[in-house]
Formats: sequence, structure tokens, C-alpha cells
Amino acid sequence: MAVNLLEDWCKGMDLDPRKALLIVGIPVECSEDEIKETLKAGLQPLGAYSVLGTTFRREDDSKAVFIALADTVNYASTPSQIPGKGGTWEVVVKPRTSDDEFINRLKCFLKHEGRRMVDTVRTVGTYLEDIEPKGLAQVKPPDLQPLKGSMWYRKLKVFSGNTFPGPGEENFEAWLEQVTELMQMWQVSEVEKQRRLLESLRGPALSIMRALRANSESMTVAQCLDALKQIFGNKEDYRTSQLKFLQIFQKSGEKVSTFLVRLEPVLQNAVKHSPESVGRADVIRLKYILAQASMSTSLQGKLKLMEQRGHAPTFLELMKLIRDEEELEAAMALTREKQRQVERGRMASGAQALAKTSVPVSPVREQTRLFRESSTQTVQEGATLSLKRTQVPCCCGTGEEGHSQTACPRDEGQSPAKQKPQPAAEELGNEMGAGAMSHPKP
Repeated sequence: MAVNLLEDWCKGMDLDPRKALLIVGIPVECSEDEIKETLKAGLQPLGAYSVLGTTFRREDDSKAVFIALADTVNYASTPSQIPGKGGTWEVVVKPRTSDDEFINRLKCFLKHEGRRMVDTVRTVGTYLEDIEPKGLAQVKPPDLQPLKGSMWYRKLKVFSGNTFPGPGEENFEAWLEQVTELMQMWQVSEVEKQRRLLESLRGPALSIMRALRANSESMTVAQCLDALKQIFGNKEDYRTSQLKFLQIFQKSGEKVSTFLVRLEPVLQNAVKHSPESVGRADVIRLKYILAQASMSTSLQGKLKLMEQRGHAPTFLELMKLIRDEEELEAAMALTREKQRQVERGRMASGAQALAKTSVPVSPVREQTRLFRESSTQTVQEGATLSLKRTQVPCCCGTGEEGHSQTACPRDEGQSPAKQKPQPAAEELGNEMGAGAMSHPKP
């Protein structure tokens, strides 16, 4: 079979079967130049390719050409046959799944037997009718619907083109994002893609698309999406989007990684209007982060070094670098906080130990010290008062304070009377407290 020949050829030349195909059914009398011209016209949708060799197939008395592709086989754009000399030439590729391989083998068998798929269905139906009713439940009829038409697929969101989307409808930007993603994933024909696209449209959008397709039946899905962009897309120009980008600033206390997440969609919206800016998005992002974001000295040094070397990181690379640096800073801050807590604990323990080792002052000693200070002060005050009272009274017996014998107005020749000790002075001396001494008698 042609598929086995393709697989054997790929194994012999160490090639990926998903990047190769085989052209069979080429007449023997067809020259090499005619083969190249036919392949150039028929395989144009596949892009770059190279012819690696030609062989002869005895089973169908024809030539087969082995071709290597630059990219993986695109099943949606790869034709099953190409027109050539002597009729159509069959294009053989490696089947995607086991079901495709089974159908391919079945077609080859029916072709060899001179039968069609309809004959198989008729034969299988007759066989099921002859089965006894008790065994009928055990045999399920085969599902012979076309694989591509009956294959399960994720339906698109609904877009109507109304100013205010209704329940279950999406705005144009969200709808366009999903359509663009799924159209690249679907390995179906262009007709099936258009059918699924129209299935997701409602209201004014559906009416406009039907009118466009009526005027040009050859419109592709890409052309339909471009037309919808012109009608319902955002009319924001380059200057407006650039101004919005320049007005994005880092919030107080906001991490650099969070700021980068907010910045990225605005940046992509600003550069998509200019093909030159799209190629410089990484450089613009790096310069803007360095100019507007508040970051650590270590991170700033790394980013400046990248800028000086001219190696601007992509969005994912820059996000990984920033997140790693933030995690490192958080770990270092946690370590420093633990060290401060340990130091505070040590200081508190030292103060408690010092308080326990200090000798307290005895209450008896404290009272003795206070008593001595009080006695000394009393003695000093008593001595001062005693000096004031030591003046001898005169002979006249007036008893006036400060009246001495030398200043007495009486005659100097008169003999003074014998004085008696003064009880008041002794009492005063006794009042001065312990330690005060009386004058001796003459």
C-alpha cells in the first residue's frame, strides 16, 4: 500500500512521516520536468518542499514521487489529488488517527476490489437484517457519517453586532479572540470553517456577513474576519493607544510583577498598530519597567545589564526574573525579622538576669542611715542656737537678750551679785536633744 511505502521510505531516510508525502499514479512516460511542473502547481498551498526521489510501483504500473516538507503536514490545506498527465495523481500522507488509517485502508481495499463505500453499507445492512433478534442488541450498526462533519467540536461564542450584547452574547473583542484561536486549531476544510463561523453570528452581524458572501462567494474565513473588524472593531488609533500606554504607572505598594501584568495588554494594544513597534515590544517593555517601576537595587542592576547588552527579555522571561527576585527579597526579609526577634529576646533575658543578681538594700540599714542623718542635722541646729544663748546677763538682772555685763549702765565700782544658774538655759539645752552639752558652773 502507498501508506506503507511512505512509512518505509521515511524510516530509510530518517525523516519524520508527519513532514513527508507521497505522490502516486504518475504515468511511466511522464518526464522529470513534467512531474516538477505538475507538483509546483498542485502543491503550492503547502509552501516549501523538496523532491527526494522517484520509484516505480509494480502493483499499479506507475511512478511514485517522495516529497519532504519544511513544516508538518496541514491536513486542511493538503489536497487529496492533483491534476496531472494521464488524469489525477493521488497525494498520500500519514493518517492522523487510527480511524483515518482504517478508512484509508478500507478505501484502498474497495478500490482494489472494484467496489464503493455504498456497496459496503448495503452489504452491512443486509447482514444486520439476517441476524436473529436476540443477537441484534449485541451488534451495533456502524456510524458511517463523514468523520469531519460529525466530529465533535467546541462551538464558538455568539456575536450579534448589537450595541449592547444580549444574554449569552459576547462583545466583539472577546468573540474575535476565541474565533482566531479555534480557527487555527480546527483541522477542517475552509467550507466547514465558514459554516461554523456563520453558526456563531446573530442579528446585524449575520445579515452583513450573508450580504458579503452573496457578493463574493470566494471569501475566505480570514477575509470575513477582516471585514467584521472594519465594521465592529475598535476604532482606536495608534496615538490614542500610545497615550494610554504612557499613562500606566505603578501604584503605591504594588509589586513589580503585578504592575507588569497590568502593563502588558496596554503595551500590546499600543504596538499592534505599527509593524515596527511589534518587533520592538520587548525593548519597549524593558525600558518602561526600568523608568517607571520601583524595584530593588539587585533587580535594577540585572535589568540594566540586559539593556546595555541589547538582550531584552520576552514577557515570560521578564516575569520569571521579577518573580524570582521578589521571592528572594521576601525570604531575606523574613530572615531579618527572625534575627531581630532573637536579639530582642536575648536583651530581655539579660535584663531579667541582671535584676535577679542585684543585692537589695536591707530595711534596717536604710532606717539606720536615715536616723544618723537626722541626728547630725539636729546637733548642728542645736549648736547654732547654743552660741546665740552664751552671752552672760548683766548684774542688774534685767534678763534682756543681748544685754551683756560690759554694757551695763551701772557704776563700774559696784560689785556684781553672784549669779545663779539659769534654768531656762538648761531646759533649752535639754530640748536640743541628745548630744547637746551644758556650760559648766563657775
